[in-house]
Amino acid sequence: MAESFFKTATSPTLQGWQAPGSLDFQAAFLRAGGWALPRTDAFPDAAKLRARLEELKASMRDGAKIGLDLRGLRDSADSVMSAAREAGVAFLLHTAELPPSLAILRHTNMPRLVAVQNPEEGARAKAGGAAALLARACDVASLRSLGLPVMAVADTEAEARQAMADGAIGLQPRTPGLLDSSPLAAFRTRLMAGLDSMAQAFVRRGACTLPRLRIRNLDLAYPIQQGGMGVGVSWEGLAGAVASAGCVGLVSAIGTGYHGSANPKMRLGRPDGTDALNPPKALEWIVRAARERSGGRGAVGVNILCAIEGYEEAVKASIAGGAQMIVSGAGLPLGLPGMVGDADVALVPIVSSGRALSVICKQWQRKYNRLPDAVVLEGPESGGHQGFSHDGCLDPAHTLENILPEVIEERNKWGEFPILVAGGVWDHADIQKFLALGADGVQMGTRFIGTFECDASPIFKEVILRAKAEDIGLMKSPVGLPARGVRTSLQRNIEAGTAPQVRCVSNCLSPCGHGKGAMAVGYCIADRLADAMQGNEESGLFFTGSNGAKLRELVSVRDLIEELTQDPGLQRLYA
Repeated sequence: MAESFFKTATSPTLQGWQAPGSLDFQAAFLRAGGWALPRTDAFPDAAKLRARLEELKASMRDGAKIGLDLRGLRDSADSVMSAAREAGVAFLLHTAELPPSLAILRHTNMPRLVAVQNPEEGARAKAGGAAALLARACDVASLRSLGLPVMAVADTEAEARQAMADGAIGLQPRTPGLLDSSPLAAFRTRLMAGLDSMAQAFVRRGACTLPRLRIRNLDLAYPIQQGGMGVGVSWEGLAGAVASAGCVGLVSAIGTGYHGSANPKMRLGRPDGTDALNPPKALEWIVRAARERSGGRGAVGVNILCAIEGYEEAVKASIAGGAQMIVSGAGLPLGLPGMVGDADVALVPIVSSGRALSVICKQWQRKYNRLPDAVVLEGPESGGHQGFSHDGCLDPAHTLENILPEVIEERNKWGEFPILVAGGVWDHADIQKFLALGADGVQMGTRFIGTFECDASPIFKEVILRAKAEDIGLMKSPVGLPARGVRTSLQRNIEAGTAPQVRCVSNCLSPCGHGKGAMAVGYCIADRLADAMQGNEESGLFFTGSNGAKLRELVSVRDLIEELTQDPGLQRLYA
C-alpha cells in the first residue's frame, strides 16, 4: 500500500529549497500541483506543527501532496505522526539511519521516503520498510535494482535528464534555475502562474544580494566563514560541507588525537601528552579529507589556537594537508608568517581590538614583510574562550558594533584586507547589518552546530538544541579568561567539589601551566571538551555562543547557507 503510493505518482516535483523572508514556496508548490516538504524542529511543538500543516492544506490542488521532512527530528515522534495524520500528510521523509528515539517510524503505516547516500543505505532502507528512496541523480541507476521507486535530487538539467532516463519517478530540483529545464517546464508554468511579480523575479534571478568575499587568492561565493570549534565539533565533515557550499570551512586543530584516523598512545583513557593529543598526521588527514569533500568549491582552513601546545607542528601539518587558510587567535600569532615559509596560504589572525591588530601588523611587516590576508574581529557574544575579562564581556563598550570602527580605522592604516566579524551573528539580517557597518564578511560558529554535518556527537547537538537562554553563560576557564557555554551537570559538580579529578594527561594549552590552571578552576578543559564531543552529558563541557538558545532545527549545511544568504539552491554557486 505505502509503496504503491509512490509507484502510481505521475512525475512528481518535490520541493528542494526553502524560500527567504515571507516568500512561501511550500504553498506555491502545492498550488502548482507539486509536493511540498515542510520540516520539523528537533524538539517540535506539535500544536504549532499541526496548525502549519492545516494552513498548507488550503493551498492544495490536483496532484499536490504534503510530505513532512523528519530528518532533523530528535524526539516526540508519536505526537508528530499524530499531527501529520490529522492534517492529511501523504508521506514522511527521513534518513536511512534513525536515532533510537525515532525507531517507531519504521512501524508506521504512512508511506516513507528514505534519503540515502549509496546502494548499501538503500538496501538497509528497503529492509526497514521504506516505500521509496530519495537519492542523488547519479545513484538512480544503481538503486533501481533494489526494486523500490526512486526520486532524484538534481542540481543541473543534465542530472535531471539522466535521472529520468535511468528510471527516476520524479525530481527534487535543488535550485529554482532548474525549473527552466525541459523535464520541469510544465511544472514551472503552473508555479509561475500562481506567484506575484516579486516571487516570479525571485525564481528567475534568486534573491542573494550579499557580496563575494576575496581573501588573498581565494574568491568565495558568499561572505561567510564557519568558525573552528574543538574538540571535534568542526573536522572534515563540517568544514568540507561548508566549503562545498561556497564559504570558508574551518577545521579545529585541537584534540585531533580523538579523531578516528589517529592511534595515539593513551593513559588513563586520554591521549598521553601533547603529541598524542594533537598528532600532526591526524590533522593533515582531516584537512585533506575536508578538501576532498569540498569538491573544489569554497575554501578549507584550519583554526589553530596560539595557546595550543605544538602550535608550529599544527601549522606545518595544516599546510601539508592542503589548508588554504590558517586562522589563529587565543593570543597574538606574532610568529605565524615565519612558520609557513613560502606556502601559498592565507593568514588570518583573530583580534578583539584595534590595538591587537596594530601589534600584529607592525610585527609581521617589520619581521616578515607581510600583512594579514584578512582579520577576524571577535566580540564578547561568541562561544568558547573570550578575548575580554568577565566584566569586559559585559561592558557595552565592547559590543561588536562598538569595537568594529576602531578595527576598521587600524586596518585602513595598513591596507584593504577584509574584516570578518564574529560573536553573536545569527541570521541574514545580522550579516547585512555588519556589512553596512563596514565589515566584509562574518564568521559564525553556533549556527553550524545545528547541522547534520557537524562532527560532534548527537548528544552534543541535543544539549545545545535543548538549552534555554538562562542555561548559557560565562564560566571560568583554566586559561585565565572566561569562556561561554551551557551550564550542565559539570558546572554543578565543580561547585559541589564532585567533578572528575584533574589529572592533566594531555597537556593541551600552555597558559594552563601543565594543569595548574585546571586545578584552580576545578576541571581539565581538554578532557571535558572531549567528553562533550563524545556525548558524555554528565562530564562534558558544551561551548556555544550567546545565541545558542535560538537553535531549534537540525538542517543540512547547504540549507543553512541558503537561509543565511537568501540564495535558495545556491544559484550563485551553481550558475
